[in-house]
Amino acid sequence: MKRSARFETGKRVLAFRRLAMLLVCCAMGCQDPPAAKPAATANTAGATVAEAGPGAAVSAQRSAEAAWFDDVTSDSGINFVHVSGDSPDKPFPAANGSGLGMLDYDLDGWQDLLFLTGTSIPVEVNRQEPRNRIFRNRGALQFEDVTSESGLGHAGYSAGLAVGDFNSDGFPDVYVTSYGINPLFLNRGDGTFAEVGAAAGVALNQWGTSAACLDFDNDGLLDLYVCNYGKWSPETNPYCGDQVRGVRVFCSPRSIEPVHDVLYRNLGDGRFENVTAAMGLAEVAGRAQGVVAADFNNDGWTDLYVGNDLHANFLFLNRDGVQFESAGERMGAAYDYVGNMQASMGVDAADVNGDGWLDLFATNFEDEHNAYYENLRGEFFDEVAHQRGLARESLPWVGWGTLFADFDLDRRLDLIVVNGHVDNNRRELGQDSPYQQPPLVWKNAGSRFEFLGAAAGKYFESRWCARGLSVGDLDNDGAVDVVIGHQDAAPALLHNRNRTRAASRVVQLRLVGTRSNRDAVGSRLVAGESNATPQVRIIRGGGSYLSAHDLRQVLVTDANEPLNVEVHWTNGRHHTLEGLRPGHQYVVIEPNLTETTPRVFQQGRLP
Repeated sequence: MKRSARFETGKRVLAFRRLAMLLVCCAMGCQDPPAAKPAATANTAGATVAEAGPGAAVSAQRSAEAAWFDDVTSDSGINFVHVSGDSPDKPFPAANGSGLGMLDYDLDGWQDLLFLTGTSIPVEVNRQEPRNRIFRNRGALQFEDVTSESGLGHAGYSAGLAVGDFNSDGFPDVYVTSYGINPLFLNRGDGTFAEVGAAAGVALNQWGTSAACLDFDNDGLLDLYVCNYGKWSPETNPYCGDQVRGVRVFCSPRSIEPVHDVLYRNLGDGRFENVTAAMGLAEVAGRAQGVVAADFNNDGWTDLYVGNDLHANFLFLNRDGVQFESAGERMGAAYDYVGNMQASMGVDAADVNGDGWLDLFATNFEDEHNAYYENLRGEFFDEVAHQRGLARESLPWVGWGTLFADFDLDRRLDLIVVNGHVDNNRRELGQDSPYQQPPLVWKNAGSRFEFLGAAAGKYFESRWCARGLSVGDLDNDGAVDVVIGHQDAAPALLHNRNRTRAASRVVQLRLVGTRSNRDAVGSRLVAGESNATPQVRIIRGGGSYLSAHDLRQVLVTDANEPLNVEVHWTNGRHHTLEGLRPGHQYVVIEPNLTETTPRVFQQGRLP
């Protein structure tokens, strides 16, 4: 089929941009070389960084500024410890770890925390520990373990999760991906969950990783996309490393045969239908690790972006809810800026520059920069991590969980990435690949990002072996907090210190769908002010790595100035909310068939 003139024009634009970047780099003496790795530290969780890492100069400049985050884990009441299942046999699922999720499971207005864990392999069916654990948020950053009474203490090998109201009863349900059978936990509304995976038709028995809720056919019901990594078993696990010296490491992803992901359509009666083949998704396989669901070409239909391990990343464009088109390679979102395949783990989507089009981000393995794709009006993506200041600091590390959020409440979306190697014994092979690695935070400064380094807080002064990452407002103060999962260690709760701005500048919104899906996944908020770049926030499905997030959105205005916000629902309707007051939390309910305007309720005040 002949390519369109528009496609060829886009190719020429991208080629010109890349040539220009190369010429500028050469003219400046190529001043952005690959970052050198700091000296390796001891193999313990939370090891202090021995030498200044990438971005140390920027961190020094900001040393006098207030840190963004405080680590409040020790006083939170959370005593969960993750188990990877790593052993001398190096079972591959243990390398990839487990995720975590934020959800208000009891609808008391506070985000609770669900932590997933692995277990030793082979997995014993009747094993009781270790198990997933849920902690109820009691307020004031205090949590209590309610695992036993909730029924969420699954004891298989859990990897990721998707949280969504699949039966539209107002309570969030939980789908857990596993190495093994994936359970679906239906929220009964009384603080307990019932496991209904087999009855619902979603008890997939493969090697699941991330998952995402989405309403791909816009019928008002949440569907489910499940990432699968590949075919692996303990019986076929090869020896990789140095057998003579007895140093065994995890094998390359190339040793794993990839399998296709799975898409389930919600039938609305408690059951799901596997529509993977019917929607054109059974023809591609790629060792999927992360997924985010959102509308990337602004046609009103939710698309999918999938990060794959040593395989081209997938961009699936939704064609009117009846077919997905694989468009990643054609649109420039499959490889890095020179066409190299990368080993992607975490992914996210956001309108970073406020132009009305969602951009993409993917974390990658060491010696591969994290990739940032700017959306060229739904036709192409330009991989510009180097130009935007997001490449250099990421090169030495293995990236996993990631998310865009306005951490410092300045209207711009900042970025966080957590890192950690898969092997804890690479030094025995003479390789400078530390197991614990520093987390990274960038401040959005407009046309470029500024790397904060240790200036983000004491947690960022140390190294960790991290995997999952979730963001949300844990103490209802209007500032976005962060929770990070660590391999074979306790998690980290990072409290956002920028909360002092929230009372006079932040409007927090929770959308409730009626004709759209109940969680309003796929909806978009736009706050435009004179002489300011519009703030665009999306209710994404999935995002990060193996994790789920607070669906409430934060918008920022001038001190004590009311804010007007456009709400774009997934069914194509849109409304303007006028005069929202900063320092308040609002619930916005979509108009039903007999209503013309949303119902807006003030839920509370920010402290």
